[in-house]
Amino acid sequence: MAGRGIRVGLRQALAQLAAGAPVPVFAVAGAGARERVADLRLSREIELVDEPAAAQLLLIGGLVPDVLSAPLAAVHDAMPGPRCTVFWPLGASTMPALMVPHAVRIPDSEDPVAIIVQAQRAVLTGIRASDPPLLPDVDPNPWRGIGPYGQGGSGMTGGTPYGRPMAELGPDRDGLRLDLLPLAIGPFFPRFPTGLIVEVTMAGDLVVEAAIAGSPFAALGADATARRGLQPFLRALSEPVSIAELEVARARDHLRWAAGTLLTQGLRALAARVLRLARSATPAEASAVASLTRHLELVRVPQWSGAGIGCLDRGLLAGLGVGPIGRAAGLAEDARTEDPSYMALGFEPVVMHGGDAAARWRLRMAEAVQSLELAGRAGARRTRTTGLVESPRGRLAAGDAPFERLRPLLATLLANLEWGDAVTTIVSLDLDLEEAGLVSSSRVGAEAA
Repeated sequence: MAGRGIRVGLRQALAQLAAGAPVPVFAVAGAGARERVADLRLSREIELVDEPAAAQLLLIGGLVPDVLSAPLAAVHDAMPGPRCTVFWPLGASTMPALMVPHAVRIPDSEDPVAIIVQAQRAVLTGIRASDPPLLPDVDPNPWRGIGPYGQGGSGMTGGTPYGRPMAELGPDRDGLRLDLLPLAIGPFFPRFPTGLIVEVTMAGDLVVEAAIAGSPFAALGADATARRGLQPFLRALSEPVSIAELEVARARDHLRWAAGTLLTQGLRALAARVLRLARSATPAEASAVASLTRHLELVRVPQWSGAGIGCLDRGLLAGLGVGPIGRAAGLAEDARTEDPSYMALGFEPVVMHGGDAAARWRLRMAEAVQSLELAGRAGARRTRTTGLVESPRGRLAAGDAPFERLRPLLATLLANLEWGDAVTTIVSLDLDLEEAGLVSSSRVGAEAA
């Protein structure tokens, strides 16, 4: 009995110590939540981790389509106990179908950090029960005993035991024959946007073949709320909008992308610095953004992380209207040149050359400075064209988003890249599946209102 009492006391003491540390959170940012969830990285009480196995709490922000319920449940069950789920609606009325009905809900008026910390402490101290598994503990495929060796299929390497395809031999670029392993990365890989699924065939760390699935947000419906940074661009499709508002939103979007890119490169402190600037950037901060750009060039962040990686030829991009991606390859395509209000401000597109990840980095940082300067000169001017707007990712119209126009090029772009370079390439493209889903809806104007 004494030994049992010591164990219980030790467990309680360790739980109290754990409760005082930053909460390890695996976050899934659904529709309307990407910016708000990213801002949690600036809290000292929360640590957003890159894998469920390192988390004690699953945070679901915004609307996650039901088509992603099963992989979301798998993420939940990959967390060790004691574990907890927190739902931050941000405009969504329901959680994914398979998620726990007793998840902690963050009211719109409450501090999300405080709710997350309280939920974790309640689970660690036993006040709240740990989440049970959401999926049954069974083999994904009924493979046992099938095939001459019980391996799940015909031949020595056939079948998909435990749902994992077996590797097959195939030619390598060095003239060898290596194992080819098909994998699906996503839809919650932390360096990619929520919902992105990259289906690859790998030979070691080399991408042999790749395919990008369509957006799971294709029909967001009335339950979705456009995230704050997208709202002015969606409104501009149906009504005149303040140019200052649009350009500040564009600059902040580019800076948020830069913060995410720095995080991908492991530069967490620098990413936090850029994210703080992105949250509050105004025309008065144009010089600060320009200074930051010079600093990043000085320490050669664009060069060592993206030079020569993910090159896209301007001939492939001509006419696609993919914004910074095309302008980084030398194309002066920008829907703002079709708006008299922009032309009255002396607007000219920023154009660079190279077409690689480094050129896309420089282009977006230069546009962030340009946008803040435009916002400062715009005064009360409003857009004069409707039905078409230049979003931070390119030409945007009802039913027509940059992601879907760019997607057919991605298989060829990613083939024969090492996996690290493939991640760098995808991040540099700033793919936005939520934007594609919102403009595919006939309610696009109402969603942004």
